[in-house]
Amino acid sequence: MKKLFALIAFAASLSFAVSAPFTHDGFFFSVTSGLGYGTFNDDIDDGFAQIESNGFQAEASIKIGGAIVNGLIIHATFAMNQLYPDLEATSKTGRDDRLSHDGFDILFMGGGATFYIPGGSNVFLGASAGVTTYSVTFGNQSADFLNLDSGFGIIATIGKEWWIHEELGLGIAFSYTYTSAEGEYDNEKNEATTNMFSLSATFTFN
Repeated sequence: MKKLFALIAFAASLSFAVSAPFTHDGFFFSVTSGLGYGTFNDDIDDGFAQIESNGFQAEASIKIGGAIVNGLIIHATFAMNQLYPDLEATSKTGRDDRLSHDGFDILFMGGGATFYIPGGSNVFLGASAGVTTYSVTFGNQSADFLNLDSGFGIIATIGKEWWIHEELGLGIAFSYTYTSAEGEYDNEKNEATTNMFSLSATFTFN
C-alpha cells in the first residue's frame, strides 16, 4: 500500500508541469457525494444468527492523483458510505432484536485508476481497491462494530462529466461498492459483507 501511494504521489507531482486545458493529462482531484441503496449482512457462527441493515445510504469520496498518460489517471481513494436503517438481528432460536443508531459507517482507503474514454465525451470508468473499517454511532459516541477487523473493499464507477472551465468538470456517476470483513462476536466467528449502489454528483479538477 505504501508503494502504491508513493507512485500516486510521484505521478501527481509530475503532472503539474504537463497539464493542458480541457484534457485529462494533469493533476487529478475529484470529489463525489450521493445517495443510494445499501445492504449489510453479518453472519455469526455459520448462520446461527444474522445482523442486517438494508435501505437508504449516503456516499462520499475523494480521489487524489495524476495522469500517467492522457486520459488514464492513478489515484488514492478515500470513501465513506453511511447506512441509515436500523440494524436487525435474528437467530435460529427465534429471538429478534432491533438496534437503532445514528449512523453506521463503512470507511474505505485505497488506490485505483480512472480512465476517460477517448473522443471527448468525458465518459469515464473507474475502479479502486483497498482496506475498510466499520463503525456505528450512538448519540455522540462512535465505536467499532462487533469487533470486526479491517477488511477488503472494491469500488467500481461509471460516469460522465461536462467541462465548466479549462480544468474543472461537473458530472454524475453511478458506483458499486463491495466490502467484507471478519471478526469475533461473543467468541463466535462472524463474517460481514456490504453491497452498496450510489448515484452521485462529481466535481473534478484535472
